[in-house]
Amino acid sequence: MIISMKRFVNIVRIISLCLITLLPMQLSAQASSKKKVAVYVTGAMDESYKKVIGAKMVAKIIASSDFTAVERTSDFLNALQQEQDYSISGEVRDSQIAKIGQKLGVKYVAVADVSEVLDECYIASRLINVETGEIIATTDASSPVETMQQLTVLAEKVASGLTGNVQPASAGVVAGALDSTGTVETFSVNGVTFDMIRVDGGSFMMGSSDPEANSDERPVHSETVPTFWIGKTEVTQALWLAVMGSNPSNFRGDNLPVEKVSWFMCQEFVERLSNLTGRVFRLPTEAEWEYAARGGRNSRGYKYSGGNDLWRLGWYDENSSRSTHPVGTKLPNELGIYDMSGNVWEWTADLYSSNYSLYRNGGRVNRGGSWSSNARYCRTAYRNNYTPSDCYSYVGLRLAL
Repeated sequence: MIISMKRFVNIVRIISLCLITLLPMQLSAQASSKKKVAVYVTGAMDESYKKVIGAKMVAKIIASSDFTAVERTSDFLNALQQEQDYSISGEVRDSQIAKIGQKLGVKYVAVADVSEVLDECYIASRLINVETGEIIATTDASSPVETMQQLTVLAEKVASGLTGNVQPASAGVVAGALDSTGTVETFSVNGVTFDMIRVDGGSFMMGSSDPEANSDERPVHSETVPTFWIGKTEVTQALWLAVMGSNPSNFRGDNLPVEKVSWFMCQEFVERLSNLTGRVFRLPTEAEWEYAARGGRNSRGYKYSGGNDLWRLGWYDENSSRSTHPVGTKLPNELGIYDMSGNVWEWTADLYSSNYSLYRNGGRVNRGGSWSSNARYCRTAYRNNYTPSDCYSYVGLRLAL
């Protein structure tokens, strides 16, 4: 069948009009299929710096195939400021950020917390699902930067890590994957990953002679510990659930530390974890715990684990809003270990004695303070103990190997 030239031209025009109409619709559909992310940069630094960091993160997120970023609208920032003004601690909780994100119509909020310590900056970030309030991806604050250029580069890496390079953990068990430095070993159990930090052995002065120290922190004495591995963070609820099949915690969230676990329950947990991985996990000894909290061979003699400003290092009664918080969201100590001051008390392997004697009886030692503790209890030398069967919403654990 032969089509006349006039009809052919009309068909071409119709097709062209359809393409012109459909192309924007297709592009719009592609754009709408991307997950919307709002960027929130917080921390004690100049607002102009925050804007630069936020802009870098937005640009990187937009470049992702799966995500798009929305402008940090004045309504969003005003709502955050109101929440901050109402908060006793001066901080906005993730649940509040999630609610504000819902009002903004986004699926996620990328929070970048910029902290400055000894003229070095750190960025710890997390990606919050606004529908559930859960943290679905994190990047840690272990990389210090000294210049604004380095900071913006790190901000771009943070955005890529949150939206592009974070892959869900695979199912099954991976028994130890060492990083290139040999200082971090990553495990995966039933889809949940966790890191162990190598702590090179050495000697240190255990205890404290400070005026605020209790009598059971004396005498200050020399202790020597061999090389061991300790959890980069406290055991999370996700890991406990993956191993035990249940979650006893009072405050619920995959990335929150597990709590309301007795010393006996922790023994069952490490036994099951050891069977799953083929490695002998355990609780740290009291000496190992304090040595790691002080920074091991890298110790700078700080009062708390990682520094002298507890607000930046741990969750305690002045900034916790009376609950636990996701692990690894404050600054790490000299070894890259998080939350050894605050969040939850951590069981150790040792029986308690009032003077470090070889003869020990009574409760089991736990260390580090918690979300409900004042700053004094979060010191690296402070000692506490509970009956092995006790379960509290402020007591959890950290692994050793």
